[in-house]
Amino acid sequence: MKSEWTKKKLSDIADFNPRETVKKGAIAKKIPMDVLRPFYRDIPYYVEECFSGGTKFRNGDTIMARITPCLENGKTAQVSILNDGEVGFGSTEYIVFRAKEGIADKDYLYYLVCSPEVREPAIKSMVGSSGRQRVQTDVVKNLEIDVPPLVEQEKIGSFLKAFDDKIALNDKINKNLEHQAQAIFKSWFIDFHPFGGNRPIDWVTGIVDDLGAEIICGKTPSTKRKEYYGGNTPFITIPDMHGCVYNVSTERYLSAAGVASQPKKTLPPNTVCVSCIGTAGLVTLVSEKSQSNQQINAIVPKEGISVYYIYLLMQTLSETINKLGQSGSTIVNLNKTQFAKIPVTIPSEQVLCNFDTLCKPLFEMILSNQKENIRLTNLRDTLLPKLMSGELDVSDIEL
Repeated sequence: MKSEWTKKKLSDIADFNPRETVKKGAIAKKIPMDVLRPFYRDIPYYVEECFSGGTKFRNGDTIMARITPCLENGKTAQVSILNDGEVGFGSTEYIVFRAKEGIADKDYLYYLVCSPEVREPAIKSMVGSSGRQRVQTDVVKNLEIDVPPLVEQEKIGSFLKAFDDKIALNDKINKNLEHQAQAIFKSWFIDFHPFGGNRPIDWVTGIVDDLGAEIICGKTPSTKRKEYYGGNTPFITIPDMHGCVYNVSTERYLSAAGVASQPKKTLPPNTVCVSCIGTAGLVTLVSEKSQSNQQINAIVPKEGISVYYIYLLMQTLSETINKLGQSGSTIVNLNKTQFAKIPVTIPSEQVLCNFDTLCKPLFEMILSNQKENIRLTNLRDTLLPKLMSGELDVSDIEL
């Protein structure tokens, strides 16, 4: 009950950047800032590097970006990729929070750090030059927060954890489904197993342009025209393409006026998007009518060309696209003409039809799981501030 909550400083329930030891030059697991996904609890992967400095953490710790725009973008995660007793490290731009034993629950602490109770004052405390502003750690340490008893913390943490556990499970299932599709693609179009190990003679070598009824290079509607934004049409940028098969959620949406300002840039469902600058070679599918920015080239499949074939083919070409998107040490935008001329193999229409039939159920399940994750995320984010403020009482819920 809220009447049993007590006001405490955040430093009363969490240790900040707890002291840990990793020997200089030792190989350890590193979590770079760009690995973290916005408003996503779990860390997708790590790299192994020689330790030369950085923040250090163990499983169960919460890491929060302290630099703009990473904090505003929701880069906060709970560490779970280490072994028992193992210490990992990451950017000096992290603040590490560790729940004090017997005082705070680690799951409750993670969601507290994600909540407006901590995020908003942390963002307001940022100081420094434009583009390099950082959170003042002392401000966060001294935040006064109404904290429930440990048992109630555990209930709140467990309640919210259930949402993220289901999201993580759906992501694991989707990764497995995509791996199945990739295995089928390799068997058919690289190893030619269904065709006696040889490429059929009726397959041809063409270019990307031969796959598409249209190749569309995106464009950003004028950001000075506020009436172009805030509608229902997703506007896809490269950050939206990380870690997903379908672009089912974006940070920015266009209004009807925004879409009408550049109607030739509209992408129909089942278009294949390919990033062509910076993180070049990312590939995603469009799930509903969308538009994209100029850093993305999109393939609208020709009739008879499987969208799933194009999607998986583009994944195999990501290294080629990356190389074409560079000039020496300079990153350049791989333009529509260059992209359209990339050589590709075009199987027979019957083979592509059979492949489409085989892969379609896998991708339909992936899309369904991604949409469920959006619903779960929205519900979690609606409940989070209500639980952290005590507006919703969980004291009577049995764990």
